[in-house]
Amino acid sequence: MRETLEHIQLSSRKVLDGSLKIHFCLLLLLFVVTSGKVSVYLAAFAIFSCLSLYAAGWYYIRILKVPVYFLISGIIIILLFIPGKTAYQLYFLKISEEGIDTAINTTLRALASLSIMSFMILTTTIPELFSTFKRLRLPGFIVEMCLLVYRVIQILLDEAAKLDMSASSRLGYASKKVFVNTTALLSYSLFLRSLKRSEKLDRAMDARCYSGEMPVLDKRSRGYKHAITITVMLISMWWFL
Repeated sequence: MRETLEHIQLSSRKVLDGSLKIHFCLLLLLFVVTSGKVSVYLAAFAIFSCLSLYAAGWYYIRILKVPVYFLISGIIIILLFIPGKTAYQLYFLKISEEGIDTAINTTLRALASLSIMSFMILTTTIPELFSTFKRLRLPGFIVEMCLLVYRVIQILLDEAAKLDMSASSRLGYASKKVFVNTTALLSYSLFLRSLKRSEKLDRAMDARCYSGEMPVLDKRSRGYKHAITITVMLISMWWFL
C-alpha cells in the first residue's frame, strides 16, 4: 500500500496538537529566521528533528531530501560568487572567507526553518490547518475555496494513481514510444474521470445540504508544557549564547 502524506499526518504521533501546534511552529519559525544566532539555528534544528523523527520516523528524512538538494545548489553559488578575501582557490575558482561565513549561516538557518516546517507538515492535516485559519478570522470564502481545491486535488491524485497502476500492469511504459502514447491517453482519461468524480462530489455535497461552509474538525489544543519548554530553551540560547 502506497502511503500518502495525508495518511502519514493522520498516523503520526502528536506531541503538540490543535491550533497550538500551528501557532507555535509559525511563531518559532519567525523567531528563528530573525534571530541571527548560530546557536539558535542548531538548537532549533536538533529539537525539531527529534520531534519529527518521533512523530513520523524516517518519513522526515524523505521529506527533507528535495529542499536539501535545492539548498546545496544555492550554497555552491554563494561560495563561488560572494566577494571578499580569498580563503581557498582551485585554478580560476575562488572561495572567500565572507562566502564561507554566509554559506554556513544560510545553511544552518535553512535547515532550522526546514525542520520546523517539516514537523508542522508531518503532523498537521489540511482541514486542521484551515480550522486554525478560521480562528484567525481569515475570510470564510478563502477557507472554503482552499478546502474545495484540496478535495479536488485529492480526487485528481487518486485517479492518477489508479490509471498509472493500470497502465503499468499492461506494460504501458515498455518503450519510449509506448510511454509517450500511454502518457497522452492517461492525461485524456484523467481529465474526463476527474470531471466525473468532481460532479459526484458536488452531488454528494448537495445531498448533505452543503450551504457554502464545509465542516472541519476543531481539535483541542494540548502540549502546552512542551511548547513552553522549547520556547524557553530557544530564547535562552538566543539571549546567553
